[in-house]
Amino acid sequence: MTAQLINIDLLVRHGYVITMDNQRRIILDGAVAISDRRIVEVGEDHDLVERYLPKRTIDAGGAPVHPGLIECHMHASFQTYRGVIPDHIPEDEVFDAIERVFYNTVNDEEEYLGVLLASIEMVRNGTTCFLEAGTILEPEAAARAAQTVGIRAILGDAFIWDRPAGLAQGKETPGEGPVRVKGAIERAPRNLNEALAQMGGQVRRNSDPNALVTGHIALLGLGTASEELLIEAKRQADAAGVVLNMHHAYSPADTAADLTRYGMDPLLHLANIGVLGRNVTLGHANHLTDAETQVLIELGASLAWAPGASMMWGHGSTLHGRHAELWRRGANISLGSDSANWSNVFDLFRQANLALLTAREAHQDRNYLHAEDVLEMATLGGARACGMEDRIGSLEVGKRADLVIHTLRRTELLPITDLLRNLIYSSGSKSVDTVIIDGKVILDRGEFQHFDEQALLAQVNAGSRAMLKRMGHEVEKNQRPTPGSMRQ
Repeated sequence: MTAQLINIDLLVRHGYVITMDNQRRIILDGAVAISDRRIVEVGEDHDLVERYLPKRTIDAGGAPVHPGLIECHMHASFQTYRGVIPDHIPEDEVFDAIERVFYNTVNDEEEYLGVLLASIEMVRNGTTCFLEAGTILEPEAAARAAQTVGIRAILGDAFIWDRPAGLAQGKETPGEGPVRVKGAIERAPRNLNEALAQMGGQVRRNSDPNALVTGHIALLGLGTASEELLIEAKRQADAAGVVLNMHHAYSPADTAADLTRYGMDPLLHLANIGVLGRNVTLGHANHLTDAETQVLIELGASLAWAPGASMMWGHGSTLHGRHAELWRRGANISLGSDSANWSNVFDLFRQANLALLTAREAHQDRNYLHAEDVLEMATLGGARACGMEDRIGSLEVGKRADLVIHTLRRTELLPITDLLRNLIYSSGSKSVDTVIIDGKVILDRGEFQHFDEQALLAQVNAGSRAMLKRMGHEVEKNQRPTPGSMRQ
């Protein structure tokens, strides 16, 4: 007697299924059964097809199927500011352009367009969830953009700081040349009371267990936060069961300023005041001492490694960063793209490739990191850094159905040998074909299903041009205001 088939919403068949489960199973001819937003079963195709009756079937055709990638350090607002800042200007002037010009000029609709562009880009590149770094002035605009695209988003409150002068990286006194704007973002808090009044507002989103847009606690970083603010942020994160996310050791100047400020390694200071633990994620962390690496491992904090941003700015993470070493020692490492004018593109496959190659180069060791390592950073590592490892990051029964299906119609994935390595070394995001988020097909064979992509992109481009003109930037097509080469 034939067993009755189980009704489900979706069955993904004939995939090279990279589960990222506890056994790190790869099922060569695998299937994923999905119903009511969740994964029902993962296994051999011939087994699942005999048990389930899906409303829809997607045939992966032997291409890789893996958990959606998780972006753990990003600033989405100024994606419409991409390409504006030329190579030749000093770093201080770049921050002045971002903090004084952009943030004091951008309106809610323009922030919506920036996050919209970022979200479309992320989904096309295989990212299904992002942890925003707390630098969106109007989180409601960001939430609306994420909901339009259908991406999972974890938002922070806008610029929670009470020492904005800390942006100056220790150069607060006049007469030292160009300095960062010292917190001249007019819509951001200026003191502890203002910061506390705004902190925790995004966590209210977490009351709905099915919400795609949720909240966490975000601080800009140590230099801009008093001890009182740091302690209260950790307390609120603990009480809400969410991640506390902040920048750390972004540049040598940041690191030196924090060392001077605290008279000890900054992470040791955080540990001493109780503001370091498993629910803390530190963005960048490009410059860590031996003592800091040890306390980070002992207390279980996560790092969000953004190799592209560090390389673009020459901040030395590939030479001095400890991320790969910490991964090998058992710490949790995730990946981030940062933003426009930093790594410039939201593509975690690119970050994974950079992380792997630069670690091998820095340590002069071909085996220092493997393709499996950086894929885990982009999936399970990201889920841990977001405090969501029980919900996303792997293809396992009961987890939310966030997954990516590639296509073999890309030469970069061929020949069919080791498809996981081909993903990391060659095809990356180029072969992303179908993206499913929370059980819903968002991108289907390269086409968004729930909105007119071209119409939205035209809106983004028009809005960006109007914004840039209002900010005083030259926006004519192919405008090159300065020479682009250092060659004499």
